[in-house]
Amino acid sequence: MTSLLTACGGGSSAASNPVITTQVASINLRGTAATGKAIVDSAVNYKCRTGTGATKTATDGSFEITLQAGSALPCILETSNPANGKKLHALAMNAGVINLTPLTEMLSTRLMRTDMAAFFSNPDLDAVTKTLTSANVTTAQTEIRNVLSGLLDTSTLNDFYSTPLKAATSASPTSGDTQDKILDTLNLALAANLYEPLLTMLAKTNPPTSLPVFGRAGCLIQLADKQFMSCSGPGLWETAPRIDIAPGALIMTPGSKRVFVAAMNYPPLIDYIRQPVTWQVVEADGGAININGEYTAPNKPGIYHIRAQREDYPSLSTTALVVVDNSTPDFVPTLSVDRHIVNVMPGATMNLQASINYPPNINYIRQPVTWSVIEADGGSINLSGSYVAPTKIGTYHVKVQRDDFPSIYVALDILVNYPPD
Repeated sequence: MTSLLTACGGGSSAASNPVITTQVASINLRGTAATGKAIVDSAVNYKCRTGTGATKTATDGSFEITLQAGSALPCILETSNPANGKKLHALAMNAGVINLTPLTEMLSTRLMRTDMAAFFSNPDLDAVTKTLTSANVTTAQTEIRNVLSGLLDTSTLNDFYSTPLKAATSASPTSGDTQDKILDTLNLALAANLYEPLLTMLAKTNPPTSLPVFGRAGCLIQLADKQFMSCSGPGLWETAPRIDIAPGALIMTPGSKRVFVAAMNYPPLIDYIRQPVTWQVVEADGGAININGEYTAPNKPGIYHIRAQREDYPSLSTTALVVVDNSTPDFVPTLSVDRHIVNVMPGATMNLQASINYPPNINYIRQPVTWSVIEADGGSINLSGSYVAPTKIGTYHVKVQRDDFPSIYVALDILVNYPPD
C-alpha cells in the first residue's frame, strides 16, 4: 500500500477524497519515536479499526507493528516520553513509515482539533478516516509550518508523519539526521512552558489566520487563567523564559559559606511575592543550601554542584560547579558567564564573555581563561571568546576554563537557529 502522505504535495483533486480502508493479509507499520533524542524502551500502543495491541521501542527509538490478517486501518498510535511523561500520537491510514514525535503530535492535534490523549482513550476511527485526507494533511502541515516559522524551518521534511527519521541516542549523541536536528531545535525553543499552549491553540484556533506565529511579533500566549506571555518585540528569540546562576564556578574551603544568585526574566503582567527558584545541592554529601541561595560547603574536599530550578517553568534549571579544597584558604577563585544559553544564527559571529576574580597582588597580561567548542562540528572560538557558529542548526556547547585554576570551568549551551524576520 502506498503511503497517503507521499501524495501531500501533488495538488490533485482526487487526493482530497478520503483514502478507502482496505483489508489485506497483514499490515506493517514501522517508524521511530523521538523528541530530538530517541525514546528508548517505551511502549507503543495502537488502536486500529480492527486490531489493537502494543510493542516497544528499540535502543534507537525504532518500532514495528504487524497487524495480522483481518485487521484494518486506520490506526492511532501512542507512546510516552519517559523523560517527562508527555504523550506522543500519530494517525496511520496506510501501511509504511509512521513516526511518533512532537511534530506528529502537533499534526494529529490540528487534524482532529482535540486533545490527542483524550482522543486515544476513546478513538473515533470513522472521524479519522473522514479527516485524514491528503489535502487536509497538507493544509494542517502548512499551518503548523507557519506557526513555527519564527523559530525554525521545517521545509526539509516532506511530511511530519512518514519522513524516515534517524534519532540521536545516548550512546551516539551526534548521529541524528536532519529531522532529528529539527526536533532538537524545536524541543529547546518551545520547552515545556510553550509546548502545551501551542497544542491547545492548534486544537482550538479557527480560522487558520488566527493562529499566532511563534517567535514573531504580534502573538500572545495564554499560559494559565489570566496569565500571558507576550511574543511582541523581538519575539521568543529573546523573550523565552531563562535562568542563569552566578557565580557559575568557584573553589571554596571546607565548611565555608557563599551566596549564589539566580538571574531570570519574567512573563509580562505577572508579579511574584518572591523569586520563584528552588535551590538544590545535587550530591547528597555536597553540603547544604537554603531558600535564599546561601550555600554551606561540606567538610569533605571534592567536586559538587548547585542547581537552581525555576518553579514557574520547572523544565528550566542551571547548575554551578563547586570545588571544595582546603589548600586555598585566602583566595576563592570564581568564574561566571552572563548567560548559560546563547542564541546565535548559523554562520554568525558572537563575542562571549566570562568574568573572574583575581588573586591579590597578581597581574595577568590577559584574562587567564581558555575557550573551546566541545563538539567537533560545533563551530570555532578564539582565545578572546569570539565564537563562529556552524552553518547547521542545532544545539552545541562551549566551555570556558580558568588557566590559573583549571578545575574551574563553565559550559554554555549554544542554540544555533534563525531569528524571526
